[in-house]
Amino acid sequence: MNPYLILSIVLALIVAALIIYIVLDKIKRKKELDELIEFLTRVQDRDSFPELGREAEGRMLILRSEIYKLASTLQEEYAGEVKKNAYMADMLSNISHQIKTPLTAINLMTDALKNGNLDEAQRRRCIANIETQTDHITWLVRTLLTLAEIDAGVLVLKKEDVSVSELVDGIVSGIAIEADIKDVSIDIDVSPEDRITCDKRWTSEALSNIIKNSLQHTGEGGSIKISSEETNVSVNIRIEDTGCGISKKDLPHIFDRFYHGERSDPGSNGIGLSLSKQIINSQNGTVSCESEEGKGTIFEIKIYKSATI
Repeated sequence: MNPYLILSIVLALIVAALIIYIVLDKIKRKKELDELIEFLTRVQDRDSFPELGREAEGRMLILRSEIYKLASTLQEEYAGEVKKNAYMADMLSNISHQIKTPLTAINLMTDALKNGNLDEAQRRRCIANIETQTDHITWLVRTLLTLAEIDAGVLVLKKEDVSVSELVDGIVSGIAIEADIKDVSIDIDVSPEDRITCDKRWTSEALSNIIKNSLQHTGEGGSIKISSEETNVSVNIRIEDTGCGISKKDLPHIFDRFYHGERSDPGSNGIGLSLSKQIINSQNGTVSCESEEGKGTIFEIKIYKSATI
């Protein structure tokens, strides 16, 4: 066969192969770009991320990867902002509801005082009621502001070497009269050697809320035991009561903000235990609860010694 003919055929085949490769490559690139455009369109519409199918190569693979990373980050940030806005709306709604009740009581007492038909005993009761409700609003606002500061990460908590025994003794002395009136005994079994690193004021607030909760749900003749134990990794504080206990339905939610369980006090705001958990968690600690209806409740607080839990 003529060698020139053979060479011509080979060159023609090479040119044809190059043309086919170029055409196929363009088709491939077009499909990849179409997939990326579809992906970006669905992200813009806040839809779910589509599967891109085939594996990309070279720069297209890098481009696809970077777009995915950027889109995923933007999607997460958007979802986070939506969640924050929903949380703030719910928070404001709950705050409004919580403050409305004591304000209504104050308005009623004020109207009664304006009436002028009250005797001295009734007038004093109205004034006492107004003072009680005002104190309640003050406490509520202060607590909600504290929660907001914790959520925003701006609450400054000191790191102090604190005696658990002194901390517990101070709290118990503040509720001793109420416990005596209810005939509830409080047994303290805390070693003077047990010490934790924490903000004394706010940790006292957290423990006080938990102990007061136990006292509130412990009936006449019941008891509360407060004990501590030091391990290699943490100092554990245990608060055990013989109260009414918590139902299985309510137990997973007792630390939820504004949650009201079946046995909640009608005047409860549902934020005391939530605040306690926030404060403890902010200081390298955890709080857990075990309970059984009719048999009492156990709270366990763990304050870890190291920075890693």
